[in-house]
Formats: sequence, structure tokens, C-alpha cells
Amino acid sequence: MPATDSSSRPGRPREASVDQRLHAAVLELLRTGGPGAVTVDRVAATSGVAKTSIYRRHANRSELLTAVLSTAIGLPDVPEEDEVRDKIRASLEQTWRQMGVVLGPGGLAAIVGDSDPEFTGLFRAALQPYVDTLVQLIRADVDAGLLRAGLDAEGVVSLMVGAYLGELVRRGEVAPAWLDRTLELLWVLMAPC
Repeated sequence: MPATDSSSRPGRPREASVDQRLHAAVLELLRTGGPGAVTVDRVAATSGVAKTSIYRRHANRSELLTAVLSTAIGLPDVPEEDEVRDKIRASLEQTWRQMGVVLGPGGLAAIVGDSDPEFTGLFRAALQPYVDTLVQLIRADVDAGLLRAGLDAEGVVSLMVGAYLGELVRRGEVAPAWLDRTLELLWVLMAPC
């Protein structure tokens, strides 16, 4: 049976405040306890929204997580007119935000440990537009001669994401200045010869 779009279900008009409370509750539970903490019962208790209202909006936990992740992550917004380093920095900052702000410690632990493969897949799918945007930016700038010829865009993006995770493991947090330090370190490899 095909999945139904929860936004097209019949009934009373939706209250935006209910959706906002659900969204906030799912993210709070995810950040602190990982995806295992996100159950319909716990979302109802945390948000104060009745389970029946949740099920009117989302057929199941997976649909609820998908909706919240899609909304929280959104789509990348990278300025087209900036210098190459500024564009890469903006895209990298947005990607790192998804890991630190959207996932938080609980969600990151689940991704790194792959403790909930379904959730890992949902998050990777939601994050993919950011990764794709960063890879495309790097490839376009390589083609334009603004970055080193032959630069492995996929490899650079993996190093950038790994820099966030590595710093988190080492220090327990990622300071805002780490983004610029990472970009500075990688720029030596990326700059045109």
C-alpha cells in the first residue's frame, strides 16, 4: 500500500502550533536521547499533543521523523556571488549545522554507531542535498580554475565532514572557530597551483 502524504489527509485544518510543538519535541528527544527516544508516546508526552493528533498528521514514527528532519534540515542556501572560499565556508557551515544543531549528541551517536539503520538512512537522505551542493561547488570551481585542477571533490567533502566529527570526539564539542581552521588547513590542498 503506497504511503500517503500527511498534508493531504482529510479533517479539520491543521494548527501550526501543534506542528511546531511536535517538531520541537522530536528534535529535543533526538538531540538528547537519539532516535530510539523518539517514540509516538514520548513525542506526545513531551509535546503535549495527543497521540491521535500525531497519527492524524503522520502514519507512523518513520513518517514523523522524515517530516521533522526534512523541515529542520531544509535545503541548502549558498550565495552564488561570493568568493570561492566564502561559498565553500557557507555550505560547510550549513552541513555542520545539521550535525550539531539538528542531530545533537544523541542523533550523532546513533549515526556514528548506526544503532538505528532506518534513522541513519533518513538522515543521510535529508543531508544529501547539502553534500551534493558542496561537491558541485567544488567541482564548478575546479572547472573554473578557482581550485586546484584534479581536486577530488568527494574526498574533500568527506574530510570536511570528518573534521567536525574528529573535533567532537577529541574535545566533546566543536567550537565555532574550528570551521575556519578546518577550511584554512584544507585550503592548502584546494588552492590553485
